[in-house]
Amino acid sequence: MNNFDVIQLNNAPYDYLLIATSYRSSLSDLAQLNTLVSLGHGRVLFDFMLIHGNKRNRFVECNVINDACERQSIKIANNVDEHIRKKSSVFFRENEQLVKNSVLPKALQYLITAGDVI
Repeated sequence: MNNFDVIQLNNAPYDYLLIATSYRSSLSDLAQLNTLVSLGHGRVLFDFMLIHGNKRNRFVECNVINDACERQSIKIANNVDEHIRKKSSVFFRENEQLVKNSVLPKALQYLITAGDVI
């Protein structure tokens, strides 16, 4: 089962946004990156909102070379563009059940599904 939803980004510092859709999603799932996206070289951004909430470690980035994430390039993404955050917010509003099935506190779930947290 796929633990990420993939959104292709245009004109962004990242080529793809991969949103974790399960509490089981993790960076250890990087082996399946080449089955999720077709990207020889570029950058991807992971959104772990359903696991970490809207904390500093919510977004993680990595460089992709030859369809694989370079492990040494993995780092917390600072200053994620508001456009990307809004795409993520729309995804969570449209997939409310994922949020409700997450490990997040009910109050945060409400804020996410209402679109108050980006």
